[in-house]
Amino acid sequence: MTTRLPKRLAPRPGLRYHPAMTSHRPPPDAPLLLVGAGHAHLHLVAHRHRLPASRVVLVDPGGFWYSGMATGVLGGHHGPARDRLDPMRLARRHGVEGLRARLTGLDPDTREARLDDGRRLTCAALSLNLGSQTPHPPAHPQGPAIWTVKPIPRLVALRHRLEREFAAGRRPRLLVAGGGASGIEVAGNLRALSERHGVATEIHLVTRGRRLLEGAPAGAQAWLGRHLARRGIEVSTGLEVKGHAAGGIMVASTEQSWGEDSYRFLAADHVVHAAGLAPPPLVERLGLPCLAGRGLAVTETLQSPAADWVFAAGDCAAMQRHHLPRLGVYGVRQAPVLRANLAAYLAGEALRPYRPQARALAILDLGGGQALAIRGGLWWAGRLPRLWKRWLDERFLAAYRA
Repeated sequence: MTTRLPKRLAPRPGLRYHPAMTSHRPPPDAPLLLVGAGHAHLHLVAHRHRLPASRVVLVDPGGFWYSGMATGVLGGHHGPARDRLDPMRLARRHGVEGLRARLTGLDPDTREARLDDGRRLTCAALSLNLGSQTPHPPAHPQGPAIWTVKPIPRLVALRHRLEREFAAGRRPRLLVAGGGASGIEVAGNLRALSERHGVATEIHLVTRGRRLLEGAPAGAQAWLGRHLARRGIEVSTGLEVKGHAAGGIMVASTEQSWGEDSYRFLAADHVVHAAGLAPPPLVERLGLPCLAGRGLAVTETLQSPAADWVFAAGDCAAMQRHHLPRLGVYGVRQAPVLRANLAAYLAGEALRPYRPQARALAILDLGGGQALAIRGGLWWAGRLPRLWKRWLDERFLAAYRA
């Protein structure tokens, strides 16, 4: 049986609706189910005492990797263990049940969550904090090794692979696809890693945009271009990656026609894809409204417009009235609102809206002890922003390790 969506939840342009979901009353002992150990859910676990549910269950298959320090791990500035924490240990400390499993689907009629180990959990409410992934073209049998910025363990594996190649005396050609914050951080930290091992390897950064870090202040863009040039990182703008090939990648110009020669080849031994973060494929399989390419549709109260018992935050969620960039700061800022609204929902009280901040601070770790801080039209580069970033990152992780 289906129900008609109320007028306030009528479809908006770009919103893909699946059959409306019924909302049956769950059993009295049904838990609050937290799926995914992202920034927002760490906050919920640590504040479990402020959630009125008799049971809170966290479902996640592995450890939490903090995105703010991931490229520092790649560059060799941090060890992998410093960037990781065990969400199940945090859950036990705060009286939350932990299950190492993956969500595979939902049953709207029974409010059941299906897990990959065969279990089915009926829940009073469900919250999704699944993060994002990096899409890329299919691999080529004789092509370069392919790496992505998400999930973060791929960057850890890349560091180990390159360290072995450096130790063997090889100088692999490295190509980074993406001229946003992630791509720039990866390129800078690949240079830091190669310098740490005394290897002068070729690093090429390509972006489909007309300039690096589009939307940033012009002064910051100009400084960044000079900085990368000094670090020996080649930058090519207006190039879109079309696919992998034997020994490299194929690109096409986004700025002008190349005539019959519409594709060009760039040699590479390793390609790191750092553009176009996307929600996990699972989001599209839940039978809930989604915004194409952006994630699970949520209202200002962080609820699904078709199932008020389903909440979402972070990279897997797409607000209907705001197009937020995929930055960890938004998941962190959504966390207190998500916690308050879950508590209000379970208690039958009014929920409050999440209002995204107009400007968010971004600090790019450029490797070699350098960083670039940007907030709105203001920017600041050098070693002091790197120290500032280090303090912010370590404070965040320390809050959940204490």
